[in-house]
Amino acid sequence: MRARVLLYLTIVFSTAISLGLFRWLTSSEISLKFLLRPDRSRQPDSGRYYNFSNAEFRFYAYSAFYDDRPSLLSAPVVRIIAVSDQYSELQNGSRRLYCTLHHDERDVVVTMDAEPLIIGYGWPLNSIEAREYVYTCPALKGMIPRSVSVTTDQAEYISSGIPVVVPRKPKSKGNFCVCVQAVYGTVDPYRIVEWMELQRILGVSLVGVYVLSAPQVVRKVFRHYSDEKFVDLRTIDYIYSSHKNDDEFWLHLTPAINDCIYRHMHEFKRIVVVDFDEAIVPRKHRSLAQLVGYLEQITDAPNFAFRNNYFFLDLTTADRTVSKYVKFLRYRYKVAPSGVGYAEKSIIDPQACTNMHNHCCLGVTANYTASGNTASVEPDIALSQHYKKCHFSETECEMMMRNKTKDDVLMPFKVILIRKVEQKIKEIMGHGI
Repeated sequence: MRARVLLYLTIVFSTAISLGLFRWLTSSEISLKFLLRPDRSRQPDSGRYYNFSNAEFRFYAYSAFYDDRPSLLSAPVVRIIAVSDQYSELQNGSRRLYCTLHHDERDVVVTMDAEPLIIGYGWPLNSIEAREYVYTCPALKGMIPRSVSVTTDQAEYISSGIPVVVPRKPKSKGNFCVCVQAVYGTVDPYRIVEWMELQRILGVSLVGVYVLSAPQVVRKVFRHYSDEKFVDLRTIDYIYSSHKNDDEFWLHLTPAINDCIYRHMHEFKRIVVVDFDEAIVPRKHRSLAQLVGYLEQITDAPNFAFRNNYFFLDLTTADRTVSKYVKFLRYRYKVAPSGVGYAEKSIIDPQACTNMHNHCCLGVTANYTASGNTASVEPDIALSQHYKKCHFSETECEMMMRNKTKDDVLMPFKVILIRKVEQKIKEIMGHGI
C-alpha cells in the first residue's frame, strides 16, 4: 500500500512540474489535453491518406513533417501535405482549422496558420472541387509531436493522428535528389531505365518515386533501383478506391513531389523536379554540379527554372544507328524552346522552398524573400529537354517542326549511356538491346 501511495505521489509531482514547464513553453491560445499516444510509424508501402473530414470540410492528409529549417527565421512548424476542399470555402463560413499535436506527454491543440500553401491547381474529387495544399501548424518550443490531427472545432477531439516525420540530418549532404510527380497509368519501363541511367551520369544520387498505379513490369524496374538504394520507392493511394479509372490522379501528383522534398530537405544540397520524359541538360557544363555552381555565381535566387524544349518522338527522324531503348540519343531533332514560364522545370534549394508545383517553387522561407524566388536560366546555358509525342493540333505541330534543328548536346555521353542502359536491361529484363 505504501509503495502505491509513493508511486501516486511521484506521478502527481512529476505531472505538476511538467505542466508548469509546458505552460511556460506555450502561448495563451494553446489548450492542453493529457493523453499518452502509442508510437506509430508509416512504412514506404503505406500510401493511404488520413481522413480528417467532417460534414462541412473535407481534409485528407498524405503526410506530415517537422520543419525546423534555420531559414524559417522562426520557431519550428509542422507541415501537413494534404488534399482538401478549397480553403476559401472554409473562410466563407468564418471557420478556422486546428491542429492537435500528439506528444508522448500530452496532446496540445493549436490554431493552424491562416493560409495554407498552394501546391496544385485543384481538381474535382467525387464531383466537388478540391485542391492540393501544404498546411502549417505551429510547433511548441523544444517539443516534437509524434503525430498530428486536424479539426474545424477547437473543442473537437481526435485521438489518432498522422505520424509526424522528422527528416534525416546526415553529417554530410549529397548533391542532387530528383523528385518526380506520382506515377500513374501506362509508363514505358525501358524509358524509366534510360532515364535513371542518364540521371546518374548527370550527378544525381537519389530519386524519390511515388507509385499511384503502374504495371507490374514498371514496378519491377523501380524495385531494382530501390534495391540499389538509388530510388526511394513509396506508395500513394487514391482517396476513393473506386476512382482509379477517372481523373482523381491529378490531385496526387504534387503531394508526391512535396513529400519527397520535405523528406529529403536536409540530405541534399539541391532537388531536381522533372518528369520521366524530361531531363535538365547542361549545355556548357558536364554535370549538374558544374551547372549549379555556375548559376550560384551569377544570381542570388535560391531556385532555378529551365525552359522547356520539345523533342517530338512522332515527328522527328530517328537515328536508327542508336538502339530504340535509348531515345535520348535516338531522337535528336528539336523545335524552338518554349517561352518563359511554359512547362518549365526546376532545380531548387530545399532549405528555401516551402511549396512546390510540378513546374516551379511557389514560395520561399523568410530568409530568402529578399533574394527572389526563382531565376530563369537562359536556354544557351541549360534546357529541360522533353521527349514525347506532339500533343498540339496537327497544324501547330507542323508549324513547330518547320524550325526543327539537330541537337547533339548529349552525344558526349553516348558510349557510357548506351553501355549502362544495355547492362540494366539485361539485368532487369533479361535481354540485350
